[in-house]
Amino acid sequence: MGLKPDHWIKKMALEHRMIEPFVELQVRDGVISYGLSSYGYDIRVADEFKIFQPEITANKLSDVQCAYVAGAIDGMGQIGYSPPDTEHRSLMQLSLKNGNESTLERLSELLGVGSIDPSKTNDGFELVVKKQADVQHILSQTLPYLVHKRESAYRALAELKATKSIVVDPKNFDANSFIDFKGDMCIIPPNSFALSRTVEYFRIPRTVLTVCLGKSSYARCGIIVNVTPFEPEWEGFVTLEISNTTPLPARIYANEGIAQVLFFEADEACDISYADRKGKYQAQQTIVLPRL
Repeated sequence: MGLKPDHWIKKMALEHRMIEPFVELQVRDGVISYGLSSYGYDIRVADEFKIFQPEITANKLSDVQCAYVAGAIDGMGQIGYSPPDTEHRSLMQLSLKNGNESTLERLSELLGVGSIDPSKTNDGFELVVKKQADVQHILSQTLPYLVHKRESAYRALAELKATKSIVVDPKNFDANSFIDFKGDMCIIPPNSFALSRTVEYFRIPRTVLTVCLGKSSYARCGIIVNVTPFEPEWEGFVTLEISNTTPLPARIYANEGIAQVLFFEADEACDISYADRKGKYQAQQTIVLPRL
């Protein structure tokens, strides 16, 4: 089995439609490079994304759990929680007693969940969060701060993981865990990932198998691209898994390079190809979630 060079890739693309659309020269100026390289082809990410943001919201937690979370955010003052009521289901309230306004501002900054209205009460200050707060997001954003404040943060995390967290199950994946996005730039939340697809449509020959590796420009930023091999006689748009391993939001540029495909040709043809066994991801046209 040998690695195929640029002239072979070009011939297969132009004469056998192995890659469509095909870019003969590597495009580099002002973009993350894509197109034909010496021993591979740099694929582009399309402008369609599914961003992983599971719906674990504050109003699904018990009062005890919310007290743990709120109490862990800051050790100064006593922080209480009021769940959404029947009239205003989208409102969540956190009140800070015996604290100060700067602490409240810090809390508001740490939450980062949209519109927050601070107001003065007789006992202290109060926050009203005007959209359901994603608890997983709150915890991931504040964990470095929590560790220095209260050991109760560990108890809160343990309790949330044990009772409320969504389990990622490839045999029973929850499609509602994704938010659809279309645009020239996609922001992936900290320690999360997004699914997308390639601009290019592939048709893999029967004697060929590919390996796909992420571009170094993204890898050096802690952004990892995971793509499984393109098997013999598989065809379709490639579903890309793009992981943000950093504690900060990460930006992905649509219609620019995302990964490099290497083509390996076997000495002999296989007995049964991906097309022969009617693979479940054959001829996929969109971003495809896990299937059984």
